[in-house]
Amino acid sequence: MSHTSAHEEQKELAALYALGALEAGEARDFERHLSEGCEACAAELRDFERVAAQLALDSAPVPPPAGALEKLLSRVAAGQRRSEASPAGAPSGSAGAADLLVVRRDEGVWEETADPGVFVKLLFVDGGRETVTRLVRLAAGARIPPHRHLGFEQCLVLEGVMRAGGLSLRAGDFNCAAPGSVHEEIYTEEGALLLIVAPERYEALGGGKR
Repeated sequence: MSHTSAHEEQKELAALYALGALEAGEARDFERHLSEGCEACAAELRDFERVAAQLALDSAPVPPPAGALEKLLSRVAAGQRRSEASPAGAPSGSAGAADLLVVRRDEGVWEETADPGVFVKLLFVDGGRETVTRLVRLAAGARIPPHRHLGFEQCLVLEGVMRAGGLSLRAGDFNCAAPGSVHEEIYTEEGALLLIVAPERYEALGGGKR
């Protein structure tokens, strides 16, 4: 049924639909109503979609909430088969399900790399994609020399500030480097904690792989 003006109930449905807050059944009913040619509700929806889009643009970045690290690590590991995640010495915390790997904050081993003040903790090895998931902790003043990526490198800053050339990334910022791309020297004055999903090694400019 269509109408010439949207009632309060239809306006509320249009607003919730624009925000993605309707239950699946309610969303289908509203879409069916729009498909019947109700221009009044379609106009309301367009107005609310413009408002929702503007809200997303106007929102200021905020630090990740407490507990975000644990939830993020659980989601990274969820759904992956344990048979793909069995490197020697890898953390093996389990929630009890065969297809669920959980690494607690106090589990795993931090290992110092060849770069002073840079430590890594292995979380997961994806043999099918030939990538590893690691936490990388940089002490204040630590530096990683320029290097070339051998595959996609996804990096999420969990704590602190990381800088590379003119790029500055803070807690909550995400960066994806394409295969063959070059990172200038990475450094941090305050210290930083990163979550990185990438091939196990990269090419250090000046020779060799790390």
